[in-house]
Amino acid sequence: MSKSNITIKWDTMDFDSKISKAIPKMIAGASKGVGMAGDELLRLSLIEVPFDTGHLQSTGNKAQKELEVAVSYNTPYAVKVHEHPEYHFKNGRKGKYLESPFTRNTALFNNLIKNAIQVGLTK
Repeated sequence: MSKSNITIKWDTMDFDSKISKAIPKMIAGASKGVGMAGDELLRLSLIEVPFDTGHLQSTGNKAQKELEVAVSYNTPYAVKVHEHPEYHFKNGRKGKYLESPFTRNTALFNNLIKNAIQVGLTK
């Protein structure tokens, strides 16, 4: 019985060229989408953050570095108020003012990022 050797050569130059151009576009799109998701989380949290004098609400902030975004409030009592949903606030305002909108809207945030990546790839 004789042995047969089969050699398959696959030219990946075209794929390599296209993927090397697509990756920076994907990252730029993802970064834009992450920023949009952060903006939306801040907007949604402003609806729920406890409001008395407006000081806590006025400290809402979004900070982004590349593919990471942080939404926060900066007062000495922000964490305490956030972590005590049993407190009663006026006009439907409540604790968990960041966690609740984030949890309820994860699909929205994922879609913002996904769509921004897709748009980035078409440019």
